[in-house]
Amino acid sequence: MDMLGYLIEANKSNDGKELNEPEFVVESVVDDVITVCLVMDNMVKQVCALLMFLNDVPEIQEKMFAELRAQPINQMEDLNKLKYTEKCILESLRMGPALLRGTRNYKCKKKRFGPYIINTGSVRIHFSEYVMQHNPQWWSNPKKFDPERWQPGFVPQAFSYMPFYTGARGCLGKHMAMMLMKLTLSVLAKNFEMEQEFDVKKPLSLTRTWQS
Repeated sequence: MDMLGYLIEANKSNDGKELNEPEFVVESVVDDVITVCLVMDNMVKQVCALLMFLNDVPEIQEKMFAELRAQPINQMEDLNKLKYTEKCILESLRMGPALLRGTRNYKCKKKRFGPYIINTGSVRIHFSEYVMQHNPQWWSNPKKFDPERWQPGFVPQAFSYMPFYTGARGCLGKHMAMMLMKLTLSVLAKNFEMEQEFDVKKPLSLTRTWQS
């Protein structure tokens, strides 16, 4: 039985009758499925981004893959032992977050933000996670893929690192995404050899294939 099947079965009692508890209503199952789909979509993008970054730093790739190959995954707790892999994932989330920008509605009285004056009312603020996570004010050598910056105890400047957003609107699937990325990388490392096939520093050549 797949995950959707388990969620549907959870809506039934032992005698097969529907339950009425709020946590098992159909809407809850739909919300759970949507969350899983969003997590899976962004997880795949992030694994691809990480492999692209590793393409240009083979020594880091080899170190991460050595850890993945040496660590058997027999239970979920084993994923927590992949310390260097987690550093690489965190750094890939900084270098190339799955979501490049976000928006927030802000209600305020007339206020000054630096050289700008915001009038009273509701204002939609656009912000870029990519820009904040590459700001040299908060990150040393921000264009370098450096997993070692994520040492134990390191805490980024507030709001300078938000691949999963933060606060009350933070991503509910954060821990699930991290778990799935480690598991996916473990399977890849144990079954495939990665070789450098292209120079990520070389600009891509784009060809128009459509007619206006």
